[in-house]
Amino acid sequence: MSEPTLFRHYQIVQDADGNNVELVRNSEQVAVLAFDLQRLEYVHCHVLLEPLANRAAFEESCKALQKRGHPALARMIEFGEDEGNPFYITSNVDGEALRPYLARLQDIPGWLAIMIAARALETAVALCERGEFLSESPLDSLRIVQTAPQAVQVLAADFRVLDISAGKKRALKTSFEKQAKFLRTFLVEQGGTLPDHTLAVADFAELLGACLSSAGVGVIAAMRELRASLQKLAPEQLSGEIPTAQKPRALLAPLLAGYQEVARGLVNLVRIQSQRLDMANPYSMRGTLTKTGRPVLIEQVPPARIAHVRVKEADEAAYKITKQRDNSSLITLALVNESEDITCLAEEIAEGISLAELMRERHCLEVQEAYLVLAGLDTALTQLDKSTLPASKLRLEDIFLLTGFAREDSRSTKLLVSKLNEWPAFNIIVRAHPTLASMSGRGTDPAVLLPPLRGSSINTSWHGGWLAALCKFLLGFEPPLGIYAEPLGGARERETVARLLDDEIAKVAEAKPAQRSDFLARYARIIQHYDLVKPNEPARAGGTEAAVDLGLQQRPKTVPVTKAPVKREISVPLGSDSSRSSPVALTSGGAARGDEPTIGFAELLFRNGGSEPSPPDAPDWALAAASAPPTLPGHLIPREDVPIWLKAAVFLSGSMLIGAMCAHLSGSALWQKRHHPAPVEVEVPHQPATAAVPTKPVPSPVTAPKAVAVEPEVPKAIPVAPPAPVVTAPPDSSDTRGSGLSLTLPPGATGQLRNNLPAGTPPTPPRP
Repeated sequence: MSEPTLFRHYQIVQDADGNNVELVRNSEQVAVLAFDLQRLEYVHCHVLLEPLANRAAFEESCKALQKRGHPALARMIEFGEDEGNPFYITSNVDGEALRPYLARLQDIPGWLAIMIAARALETAVALCERGEFLSESPLDSLRIVQTAPQAVQVLAADFRVLDISAGKKRALKTSFEKQAKFLRTFLVEQGGTLPDHTLAVADFAELLGACLSSAGVGVIAAMRELRASLQKLAPEQLSGEIPTAQKPRALLAPLLAGYQEVARGLVNLVRIQSQRLDMANPYSMRGTLTKTGRPVLIEQVPPARIAHVRVKEADEAAYKITKQRDNSSLITLALVNESEDITCLAEEIAEGISLAELMRERHCLEVQEAYLVLAGLDTALTQLDKSTLPASKLRLEDIFLLTGFAREDSRSTKLLVSKLNEWPAFNIIVRAHPTLASMSGRGTDPAVLLPPLRGSSINTSWHGGWLAALCKFLLGFEPPLGIYAEPLGGARERETVARLLDDEIAKVAEAKPAQRSDFLARYARIIQHYDLVKPNEPARAGGTEAAVDLGLQQRPKTVPVTKAPVKREISVPLGSDSSRSSPVALTSGGAARGDEPTIGFAELLFRNGGSEPSPPDAPDWALAAASAPPTLPGHLIPREDVPIWLKAAVFLSGSMLIGAMCAHLSGSALWQKRHHPAPVEVEVPHQPATAAVPTKPVPSPVTAPKAVAVEPEVPKAIPVAPPAPVVTAPPDSSDTRGSGLSLTLPPGATGQLRNNLPAGTPPTPPRP
């Protein structure tokens, strides 16, 4: 077998017989499958057979495709001229060409035909928006890829980068409306709207090919109308999945070892449970490690004739680095084994929600939700930069949000339909090692929106421009394939964020990408300016929140703020390296170092500049997340509900303590009152007003007992005065009312009695 051919840093892929794998061969070009040694991914090398008649037009076409990428279009990586032969390099589309796919079928389900036509029109629209790049034979340049049990995508793998003037003339004479009417009528009459009805593939392929061949720049609006009308024809509910005979074939599958060979090589190490996990990743198998019993994903490493030895070296480096404690944000490789000339790797399953799965459910995130993802991803990207792994590609399928719940748990399913700021807490981990799905071009790569970066001093692929491209997918400005997102949030806020994202991507085109921390700081200022943390939806009936409806723990309500927040300086800028020491809950703002004043993202969002207080029914997601226990990769310690009796006891104890303090401060506490005896009221005989000389009392046969003087109780700390002498009135025969009465008064009682006399009573003269 001959050695693989090397063109620059692209290795031409060979089959088992040692022949180059050709993808296209016609009178215009030859396209072969190759492997990029720098990016560690598969590419298509297109070599034009005729010399360039207009070099400037060729370069202009290729640059236009580079500057305005799209998920439905293969990424234009490089172009130029080598020894007089013009060439251009595009990313790989791991699917089957549309014409041979339809040619090997006899019938096809109606709903699948409608889906293929709609996806093909969507790709044609994206291509025509960038110029006259649709080839003369669209069914040969478009490839079909299965992404889910009931979903396919149609992607453009080949472009027409020459003879643009002829294409413009053809577009002016198009009869697209006529061909579009034929196609739609055929799908309706053949029962395409019925879930289980099939139609003839030959007629469908002819009508679809004629419709796409008549497409052009001048009929973009008509193409969009046709796609929208076809979407309405699709049935709402689909049963089952795509039949095996109608499934499109993966491009790399015939070049790799079979299922039995991989299982035989790992028979003593891994117990394989299923051949395939899903159609989005057809090269992986689920298994369990024999020694530890941990669930893993098994995948083979391509041999040297299909890929370079650098892939195996990168896997071995990831196997050593991901086991370190400092790299907890990277998915761990549990095994790299070579047996019987087959090298396989075992990747620990990330028990979380992938970002691609979240976007399929939500379609579009809000502005503050996207920041939560970007801020958490910044920590993982920092660890990836420090690990020195040769990773240069991260897809939405490679980013996972860990909540502590297993993927099969019903709580994870409920979280998919709720907002991220209502989640308890989550961490983000990424897949840093190369996989067959990533190398073959499956999934959604945010880098398709970025122009190639050349001559920059920055030493990382994960700069601010890459985060901006990812944010476009999250906010729905560039939705993933097959997802039609409706914008969320205010128009002014989205417009401001869109300008920020375009500005960051423009810096990449100028070879001056911004740092991630700078981009995150600008993004956070926009959120603070528009105060996007306030809920846009009305309060729920009964005062319940979304997390309560989902079966999660209820959060306390937000207390309205009546005064301006205390200003504190930010000691660590958003996105800086010093704030990423350990993975924490995203809404907690990180752990403070010592007594330095720090500020978290939640506090930054709740600062509204003193404009107006937050509504009392706003969901206090920041307080709930800050009080949540720290989450570790794959583990979450849930908070237990506080018993109602404990809440009541704490409330009563606190109320009594506060009441006692208030009584003590006001001086009315029981322990502050002194016990003084009440004064003794003595009845004094009435003296006539005309009596000038006192008369003698009349003697009485019965003498009243002497009254005992009552002394007041005096505290021991006060000196006790001696008792007053007892005054005994002698009996007088002239006074019959007080005969033999003796009166004893305490000290000071005389003045008190005098004060108690009725008004106008003259003072009583003293007795002799």
